[in-house]
Amino acid sequence: MKRISGLVLAVISLVLVLSACSGGTSITDDEQSGGEGEAAEASKDVTIWFHYTGKQQEEFLSLIDEYNESQDQYEVEGEYVPFADVKKQLSVGVAGGTLPDMALMDVVDNAAFAEQGVLEDITSKVEEWGEIDNFYEGPVESATYDGKYYGLPVGSNALGLFYNEDLLKEAGIEEPPTTWDELKEDAKALTSDDAKGFAVSAVKSEEGAFQFYPFLRSAGADYDSLASEGAVEAMTLLTDMIDEGSMGSDVVNATQDDLARQFAAGKLAMMVNGPWNIERLKEESPDMNFSIGQIPKSEQFASVLGGENLTIIKDGNVDGAFDFLTWFLEPDRHETFTYETGVFPARKDVLENSDHWTEDPYLSGFVPIMDGAVPRGPSPQWPEISESIQIAIQESLTGTKSPEEALNKAAESVSETVDQ
Repeated sequence: MKRISGLVLAVISLVLVLSACSGGTSITDDEQSGGEGEAAEASKDVTIWFHYTGKQQEEFLSLIDEYNESQDQYEVEGEYVPFADVKKQLSVGVAGGTLPDMALMDVVDNAAFAEQGVLEDITSKVEEWGEIDNFYEGPVESATYDGKYYGLPVGSNALGLFYNEDLLKEAGIEEPPTTWDELKEDAKALTSDDAKGFAVSAVKSEEGAFQFYPFLRSAGADYDSLASEGAVEAMTLLTDMIDEGSMGSDVVNATQDDLARQFAAGKLAMMVNGPWNIERLKEESPDMNFSIGQIPKSEQFASVLGGENLTIIKDGNVDGAFDFLTWFLEPDRHETFTYETGVFPARKDVLENSDHWTEDPYLSGFVPIMDGAVPRGPSPQWPEISESIQIAIQESLTGTKSPEEALNKAAESVSETVDQ
């Protein structure tokens, strides 16, 4: 199989966009003929829609080539679909009967497509495979719906507390905060005319819900208990820090990348962020001494997962797709792919036994974090749930509503969404 060139990728993207406008894709004469020879040949093919770009795309396509050369039972072909178009193209494919055999999707979308009947239930195959206990519970949970497996996690990340060691030392703080009380106290001590002590991204987007989730879970709450005492305490913590001046009111418009830029410039002493910004910090502020630890807790340490799952489309080439999927997730291959592309392994045995992460001064901070990291939801209605949480964050942190009022409203909205 030839690797996809930039020109071919562009053509594929254009075809996909045109398909979305027309409501389907054309069927070739060979496909219309339905001859036994063509059908037998097609059964060997496995098509994967993926949204990887850059280094991830290069490594993924290289592994597809390696798989195809390693055996002659199946031929895998990768087709690039932009991240923003994946859900739309899957919906178009359902209507037009033009779905692939596999699809790479964001962890928060897995449950929705499982509920819609788009994905294959691979529970029996996963159980027969016998490797699932080697994976982190959180990533695996993101690939399940109603107690069944509808995909497997192939790459993960999580959120942690980034802190500027020099600024903490100057403020007389020997260790980073581990509790909410310590976080509030240290954030005050670290706030000056030049810098704020702490920040989260509270922008009205999935990033805002993503960053609030660790505080929600740490207090023993979740999306289905937004009106609980723990949820209100979590929102009050953030609101209080804005009122006290140790967190800037501009966080309601700040993305995670914005926080990274402020942190690199010395304008933030502590922030919640993810491993994807480590290289940026090292490049933009090579002399800064920073470390990464657990997000301070209420009842328990908590973090939230990002990443992707590889799913198998219902009624596609399930056997071929599962063969590639399990080959792709073999420990040595999984270790190489995740390390080379800057994500974390979903396999616990790989992450905890590899020097790539355990010996790295920055990435090693995420190793214990992964143990407690959970998926958002998972729920087929996550987009609507997330929007309700985002609105509550905006209302609370801007003072439009009290944390309790904002979360009560969000809880009602979520309840209506889930009960529909």
